[in-house]
Amino acid sequence: MKSLFLTSSVTKWSFALAAVVFSYFGLPDTKRAYISNGIKDKFISYLNINAVSTFQRKKERFLPDFSNVDAETTYYFNKIVRFSEKRPFHKGPVLRWNKDIKIYASGDISKANKKEMVRVIIALNRLIKPIKITLVQRPEMANSFIYFGAIDAYNKSPLTSKKLNDTYFGHFHIKIFQQEIQQSNIYINTSETSEKRQKHIIREELTQSLGLINDAYDYPESIFYQGYSETKEFTLLDRKLIGLLYQD
Repeated sequence: MKSLFLTSSVTKWSFALAAVVFSYFGLPDTKRAYISNGIKDKFISYLNINAVSTFQRKKERFLPDFSNVDAETTYYFNKIVRFSEKRPFHKGPVLRWNKDIKIYASGDISKANKKEMVRVIIALNRLIKPIKITLVQRPEMANSFIYFGAIDAYNKSPLTSKKLNDTYFGHFHIKIFQQEIQQSNIYINTSETSEKRQKHIIREELTQSLGLINDAYDYPESIFYQGYSETKEFTLLDRKLIGLLYQD
């Protein structure tokens, strides 16, 4: 009888747990973030983990020194670097490369786009020293891959790490380990965008793959502007953000 009661209790708790899990994933992002943070706080409190814990140290890795940074730059840095489309309501850790970036370009690359890609790389290299971005001739030498062409061709490429199910004018995907970016895949749609627009997309996606992962509506001239844009240069604020992320 005791065994039967235990089995029945475990079964009831299993169904209850399953119901909670399904309910959780059906909630909006804001409520899920609130619940996750609440559970984490309770867990830390129960185990009596102090404020300077392993979790906290890992979360603050690569966080720059804001002591001499103006309020506008600090605000925009946190919005672009610590939030994203996947975590719009929850401030996440700072992500960045901690080694040289070696890009292999493939697909249908026009001379104009190749020239623009080199131009963007030169501009970024001035901002992220001592880390350096270079183009490589063979995919086995690369840790970053950029593809130019139609989305169907991109999805069929053996170098593609993540298939895209929707239509994108540009897209980037990064793989990370302990907040270090280990690999990036960048897609530039050349079949559905004008040449002028493609230049903007090259700059935007290359820059965002460095760890500046979010878009916002705050500054229309910024390379991180969420609306339609054909901007082909970094604003002063953009340059500040990139340099701040990669400060020594």
